Amino acid sequence: MNQSMTWHNFKKNLDLYPDLQLTFLYQNQERIFPNYHITEFKLATIESVDCGGNYDTWKEIILQVLEPKEKVETELMDLKKVNSIFTKVSNLISIPDDSILRIEFGNSKSVMRQYFVSNLQIVGSELVMELVDGKTECKANESCGLEKSSNIPMFKKEFVSANPVAQNSCCNKKPTETNLKKVGCC
Repeated sequence: MNQSMTWHNFKKNLDLYPDLQLTFLYQNQERIFPNYHITEFKLATIESVDCGGNYDTWKEIILQVLEPKEKVETELMDLKKVNSIFTKVSNLISIPDDSILRIEFGNSKSVMRQYFVSNLQIVGSELVMELVDGKTECKANESCGLEKSSNIPMFKKEFVSANPVAQNSCCNKKPTETNLKKVGCC
């Protein structure tokens, strides 16, 4: 799971800086139109089993942001307004402090997707939230044989072989490891 801002860390800013205006930056520093709406809070529970057979669970809070079709020059939503929306939401769902914050957004330039928050900083009268796409990583690197920072090459001729599975991969267990639980990673 990619590391990102927690709900607790974002909520602290709502409480500390109610008069700041919330700005979102995505792909190449593009700004979401200032007349955006926060249309939904989604609380997701993720349960996963990685290719090494390790169980994990966490929660994510997803704020869906809608950018109207036309940009209107208006003031951005201030954190007091965001906090008032959260207060209504918190009467219906309980958001754990350690929930990972994601922003769901799409427009005519970008398909709808969920972004991680990579940076949050005060710039003038704005709280600027920089959004980034996530990346896939192998969490079971020791048992699967991939280094956490490894870049897996994609179908380059020198990497294609009759037996493409790495010798120390979880997909290529030694015969003596038959007593281990089988996990279908490949």
